[in-house]
Amino acid sequence: MSFSERMKELMDQGLAVSKELAGKAGEKAQDWGERGLSASREFVNKAGAKAQGLGERGVLMLEIKQLEGQAQRLISRLGAEAYSAFAERGEPSVSADAPAIQAILSEIAALKRAIEQREGEIQSRRR
Repeated sequence: MSFSERMKELMDQGLAVSKELAGKAGEKAQDWGERGLSASREFVNKAGAKAQGLGERGVLMLEIKQLEGQAQRLISRLGAEAYSAFAERGEPSVSADAPAIQAILSEIAALKRAIEQREGEIQSRRR
């Protein structure tokens, strides 16, 4: 075998090994890429679900604050009604059975139930 033939054979062997290594490297890169893509998808899905959950809880917390504000205004109305009964009408006592007082108390109770319901929803979303 001549020197040029031996060199050609070595070059062919080197080329074959290079092709094999390049093929294996390509497969590895593709496998890593697929794993990275899968992990990225999973992360994005979890992050999206978490953001949605936080958004929903934020809305519920805002609703609770609004309901608490309404309850505070009703409590102020209740105090004003009691003051009016004592100071302006001269009544010796105020009863929860009085129509004006009873209406305000029932509105406050309804707001309390609505607040408790939303707080329960927040707790269930944390789990």
